[in-house]
Amino acid sequence: MKMTDDTDLTQNNLDFEINLSNTENSTTPASSKTQSVPLSQKDSNSNKNQKQQISSSDKIDFTNFLSHANNPGIVFFTLFFKTLAIISFLFLGIFGVSEALIFIFVVILNSLDFWFVKNISGRILVGLRWWNEVKEDGSEEWKFESTHEVRAKSIDTTIFWISLYITPAFWGIFFVLELIGLKLMWTLACLIGFILTGSNTFGYYKCSGDQKKKIEGFINDKTQEGFSKILQFGASAFANNNK
Repeated sequence: MKMTDDTDLTQNNLDFEINLSNTENSTTPASSKTQSVPLSQKDSNSNKNQKQQISSSDKIDFTNFLSHANNPGIVFFTLFFKTLAIISFLFLGIFGVSEALIFIFVVILNSLDFWFVKNISGRILVGLRWWNEVKEDGSEEWKFESTHEVRAKSIDTTIFWISLYITPAFWGIFFVLELIGLKLMWTLACLIGFILTGSNTFGYYKCSGDQKKKIEGFINDKTQEGFSKILQFGASAFANNNK
C-alpha cells in the first residue's frame, strides 16, 4: 500500500510541474515572441524594392518616350497615319470589315500621311522641303529646299528617317506578295501606298543631298572669305610698316 501511495505522489508532482511550466510559457509577453528579421533578408527586400522602382521607371520612360521629343505632336502624327494604315491593311479583315472599306481606309490614311510628312514633318523635324512643278511643256520639275544647318540627332530626326525608309519597304514587300497571289485589289492598295510613301522618301533623300552640298558650299565660301580677309589685313599691315 505504501508503494502505490508513493508512486501516486510522484506522478502528481510531475503533473504539477508540467502544468507550471505550461502556464509560464503561456504567460510570456507577446514582445518576447516577436522574431527579428535577419539583416540579409532586409537587404534582399530593399534590393527587390529598388529593382522594382527602377523597372517601373524604365517602363514609364519607354511608354512616354515622346515627352523627350522636341516636337511630340509632330512626331506622333508622323507615325500615326503610317501605323494606322498598316494596321488597317493587316487586321481589319479579321473583324469582318469588307475589303472595299479596308481599301478606302488604306488609301485615305496613306494620302494623309503623304500630305503631313511632305508639308509639315520634314520642314519642322529635319528642316527640309520638296515639291514638284509642272512646266508649260507638261514635264515635271523637282525642287528641293533645305537650310544651311544640319539638325542635331534627336528622337525627332531618328523617328522621321527610320519611318521614312521602313514604310515604303513594307508596302513594296506586300505589293510583290499580293501580286504573286493575284489579289488585284490588295495589289493596287499596296502599290498606292508604295508610290505615296516612296515619293516622300525620294524627295527627302534628294533634299538631304542638296543640304549637304549647300553646307559644303557655305563652308567653302566662309573659308575663302576668311582667307581673303587675312590676306587684306596682312597687306595693309605690311604697307603701314613700309611707311
